[in-house]
Amino acid sequence: MDIRFRSMVARWRVATVCIAGLLAVLAGASYWPASAQAPSELQGIQQELAGLRQEIQDLRTMLQQAMGPRPAPAGAGGAVPSGTIKPLTVAGRPSKGSAKATVTLVEYADYECPFCGRYGAEVYPQIDRDYIKTNKVQYVFKNYPIAQLHPASFKAHVAAACAGDQRRYWEMHDKLYTDQRNFTLERFTEHAGMLKLDLPAFRACMDSGKHDALINEDVAEAQGGGVQGTPVFVLALTDPNGKTVTPSRVLVGAQPYEAFKEAIDAMLAQAAAGTR
Repeated sequence: MDIRFRSMVARWRVATVCIAGLLAVLAGASYWPASAQAPSELQGIQQELAGLRQEIQDLRTMLQQAMGPRPAPAGAGGAVPSGTIKPLTVAGRPSKGSAKATVTLVEYADYECPFCGRYGAEVYPQIDRDYIKTNKVQYVFKNYPIAQLHPASFKAHVAAACAGDQRRYWEMHDKLYTDQRNFTLERFTEHAGMLKLDLPAFRACMDSGKHDALINEDVAEAQGGGVQGTPVFVLALTDPNGKTVTPSRVLVGAQPYEAFKEAIDAMLAQAAAGTR
């Protein structure tokens, strides 16, 4: 458990204890003689109570994000419910595998998310071996840095995009996942040096903000589609136009390889049967 997570848990406990104490005070206030009650003091307590309740709600959201998305319920790898389907933009996003692959797998991830890092180290290599390199799956990465939880992550996504300008996106992607606790400009530049990038061009890109809009577009798309944490994976049949895909299945959280295999194989079988 990292320092930020322990800090959030501590704040949660303090806030709940404070609320319990304030509720006791307010309960006792109803028995005070009217002449002894100070309306301004009671109003201040009520305002403080409302503020603590809001802080607890905010902390609950942050803790859920820190713990990663909850595992999908049974069947969540099945069809996306009708009425929630929105096409996802894939044009201009980092991708691996054949653009003519039957299935497109879209990953929403935060480079500082430990669950994303675990997936990248343990599960992704198997997907790459069995489906991407065999041209069955086109793999697309979408940026979803969660600024409230990981304030340094946005720049990591920028660093990957800047490496991509020099055709080394995936190499930087892998380095970021193996060095998640050291997200500084100096460290990003060290990675760029190890990848033999043009360092002046890389630093100029980092300072330019040229990739910020695309990253923010991915974040807005994720939030608009109900993505609340990372990682989240969307499977779709590849659209020949190559610009968007329509979600068909979704996997939430750090699922085992078997969950991906089952979902991808089902999509491939669907396509083979001609039920697009």
